[in-house]
Amino acid sequence: MMRDALLRDLSELNAYQLISLHDVRLEPSCMVTSSTAVATGEFMKVLEALLMQVDLVWLIAPESNGQLLKLTELCLEAKNKQDGPILIGCGYDASLIGTSKTLSFEAMQAAGIHTLPVHAGEDVVRDDYFAQLAQSKEAWLVKPEDGAGCEGIQYFASIMAMRDWMQKEDRSQHFFAQAYQSGIAASFCMLCRDGQAWLLSVNQQHVSMQDDGFVLHGISVNGLSQYWSRFETLARKMAKMLPDALAYVGVDVIIDTQKDALYVIDINPRLTSSYVGLREAMACNPAELILSCVLSARFKLPLIEKNRVDISLYENDA
Repeated sequence: MMRDALLRDLSELNAYQLISLHDVRLEPSCMVTSSTAVATGEFMKVLEALLMQVDLVWLIAPESNGQLLKLTELCLEAKNKQDGPILIGCGYDASLIGTSKTLSFEAMQAAGIHTLPVHAGEDVVRDDYFAQLAQSKEAWLVKPEDGAGCEGIQYFASIMAMRDWMQKEDRSQHFFAQAYQSGIAASFCMLCRDGQAWLLSVNQQHVSMQDDGFVLHGISVNGLSQYWSRFETLARKMAKMLPDALAYVGVDVIIDTQKDALYVIDINPRLTSSYVGLREAMACNPAELILSCVLSARFKLPLIEKNRVDISLYENDA
């Protein structure tokens, strides 16, 4: 959905020849000028060769297993070569912080942005460290250090159950623990450049628990517009914290309605699922805005609408 929405918006600009890569087992998109089939294990090699033939490159990749960071580094290396392409996306530091949940927490804590403490798996399995947490009566979550979305998140009703899970195999090396925070699952989309931020939408995420994990079923783009001013302030703080953040950034938030508090829980230095509804929500072409943000040092966000758009991410939820 996200890839097709982006290609639709780019093709309507009539300003670019669109070239994509696709899995050899799948059909290419009909909205591109050309597409190269890529066999298993050949992606990085094919991309590296293609980078020197294009002017702009736009990555659609998750943070999982360091994929986004590796691709970002490859594109930035190509950009530094003569006639290298411009990356429509964040710089290395913002991508690294967005990929590592531990680094995200440390950066937000230093910037004075409200977030939830994280506990490295390697610390949780240590007796001396765990003794400081053992009296907790809260439910707990375990998350992959470089996960994306709801992928790999596990819910535990007690801290002892969480620790028992963490101690098995080598899980403590790849996961961290976080106390469960109830509230409204929310997110916002913003454009960033040179430490500045422009808020695009304020969204409600529709998440359910299944088999002690979580599933994102849909998104109401601008479903939480009553929080616009507070999220706009938060967006500015985030952009200041990430000076090399560029183009589109999505940020996940928990709204604690009892304490009237906002907690940032995830930074996504890439397109997110909310992009699918942005065109209708803003009543303009979001790809055009993103390109203008990257290519023009004098970028200013035009007046946008704040329409509510509901997106179902699964056909059986429609």
